[in-house]
Amino acid sequence: MYEMYITSCISRPRSVDRLLFCLWQLQQKQNFSNTCANSQWEFRTHWRHLRTACASHKSSYWSDRCIYTGPLTNQSAGSSTNQSTSYTTNQSASSSTNQRTGPPWRILFFGSDEFSVEVLQKLKADQTRTKSADRVVERLEVVCSPKRVPVRTYADEHHLPLHDWPLQGSCDQFDVGVVASFGFLIPKKIIRLFPYGILNIHPSLLPQWRGASPVFHTILEGDEVTGVTIIHITPQFDVGPILQQKSVPVPDRCHAIQLGSMLFNKGADMLLDCLRDLPRKLENAVEQPTTGVTNAPKLSVDQSWVRWAEQSCQEIDRLSRSVGQKLPLRSIWNDRTVKLMDIVDPTITKGLTIPVADPKPGSAHYHRPTNSVCIRCKDGWVGFRSILLKKKLTAHEFYNGYLSRDHLKDKLFESCSSKTS
Repeated sequence: MYEMYITSCISRPRSVDRLLFCLWQLQQKQNFSNTCANSQWEFRTHWRHLRTACASHKSSYWSDRCIYTGPLTNQSAGSSTNQSTSYTTNQSASSSTNQRTGPPWRILFFGSDEFSVEVLQKLKADQTRTKSADRVVERLEVVCSPKRVPVRTYADEHHLPLHDWPLQGSCDQFDVGVVASFGFLIPKKIIRLFPYGILNIHPSLLPQWRGASPVFHTILEGDEVTGVTIIHITPQFDVGPILQQKSVPVPDRCHAIQLGSMLFNKGADMLLDCLRDLPRKLENAVEQPTTGVTNAPKLSVDQSWVRWAEQSCQEIDRLSRSVGQKLPLRSIWNDRTVKLMDIVDPTITKGLTIPVADPKPGSAHYHRPTNSVCIRCKDGWVGFRSILLKKKLTAHEFYNGYLSRDHLKDKLFESCSSKTS
């Protein structure tokens, strides 16, 4: 009778909440155990099925309930053996009886941006290998923000199952989680659901540049060497033990997007290497050093403002290459905010002889040979080939429309702080 009622309710989503509440009440009653004992029906199996089938319904009844994890028997309510029956919360329930000891793995991937896609592509490619004996990925599903982020687009195009963050359902059908540029802190209760925990690809030589923006800070600080680290995550950002780490030289004058793509591509190869021998890699993981820790906080718009009197040509160039593709450099000119784009190599413009009498930080001049608006900074001139005012203008268009006019040619580019003060 109970099974017929359960089947009918599953086919009618509006009955789900009532069904789950009834199941919870029935679990507490001994006659429920007696009814189901003869058919060897396990409450746990049906409970997990209902949780999975009804995840989109977002029912509140099962979220923090206890579930029965042993076989149902005909023991009386007052027996001593019944008192020792084991229960566990759904957050810590894992499929320990089905835990694998080697690949291929069932993987839940956490990602968001274009860097995440670099890793997801390689995991997907491995899953579709012709020779099944060479695979390290058997099952692949994706967790991301409900927003239309690059990972969601890729998953939709390649028919990968998607889950919105924060997770509403169970993760206990996966062996290991993988994080790549996710942007959210994963709590301990979720980490514990994976028999092998969660691995994170971090684009730096940890403990250097812990945080949300390691690639951008690598370029901003002028590092000549960076790297990739695979860690076993903890409920704190980037502090888990290291499974694998490799150094990578930073290409000359590369941009953050270019460097990030290169690092995550390499990180994906390292991840697959770790997954091929995951139990041994976890056993040999080493704690991060306590020295050499630096932080890489999330980028903010304030970082895009140029301080002409304080920053050198090289510093402005690094600022442009680190944040410029996401946050164009900003300045104030003629009481209006302008965005400066397409910076010229500072080795070309720094030592130029510009015909400006008594140049000050922020003085501007159109330099025809480089087709750029050159602006004076702390130790020389910095050139930009595009400027966004009302619309995007080339340096030549900006000169013809503004700088060539007598009442505007002596206007200075100013930093936000100098203007507000």
